[in-house]
Amino acid sequence: MNPVSGVWKARARALDESRQATRRGNPGSVEELRRTLQAIATTSGALGRPRVEKLARALARAFARPRRLAVDRRLLDRVGRLGLVSPEAVAALVTHWERQTEDAAARTSRATEGRRMRRLRRRLERLSRKESPRTLDRISRAHRDVAAALERPLDGKDEGAFRRCRRVARRARSLADDLVALGLPEHPDAARERALDEALGRWHDLRAFRKRLAGSRSESERRGTVILAAEIERLLAVLEPALASARAEAVAASRTGGRVVPLRTHVRARARA
Repeated sequence: MNPVSGVWKARARALDESRQATRRGNPGSVEELRRTLQAIATTSGALGRPRVEKLARALARAFARPRRLAVDRRLLDRVGRLGLVSPEAVAALVTHWERQTEDAAARTSRATEGRRMRRLRRRLERLSRKESPRTLDRISRAHRDVAAALERPLDGKDEGAFRRCRRVARRARSLADDLVALGLPEHPDAARERALDEALGRWHDLRAFRKRLAGSRSESERRGTVILAAEIERLLAVLEPALASARAEAVAASRTGGRVVPLRTHVRARARA
């Protein structure tokens, strides 16, 4: 297997698999498809393919809102199962988000089957038949550059720094996967980059979930559904320590050899209170 084919074939295969899973409506498939597109963009940028990078990033943006809603729905189901909110409140929020769900489904269908997706698949197919002796050097150099940006821990940093670090960690993780696709053993920093990416992802998801809930609470207050607004207010209060725990987990993961703080402990403790 030549170097470029190893990278591009791996990306093309991942795209086809995640696209088919999204078409079937598999749980978590929209999130996986968006991650795959972001990874393709990262690989394309490292290998000097700006048109492919631009196309992949545009498609990833098209899946941003559907992905956000899918994650929020999953978190809502989770807090419902934990007993942090009543089944009636869960049903009311699902109904409240129904129009957004319909819009997200239509957007997902267009992006999955649309012209830009077909164009990206054709370009990946062509790239998988090419080769370049510089591929390994380019991927390695790009990985070193982004890994260097992750050397400083997140202690005392603001939310903007967390968001920037999340983007860098995601790129580092994608490039580490590329190195494995090229036949190299897993990079020594790959496990830390993976843990940091996942920890920052959990922090980001909880933060966005809280924001959507706050919007639903305001809407409930305007409509006069005070019982639902009160339940959302209680849920928002429960989420605060969980969000603080997710932030601490991300800070710990950003340190070399940092210990990861379990998130479930705080949520379950509040559920029993």
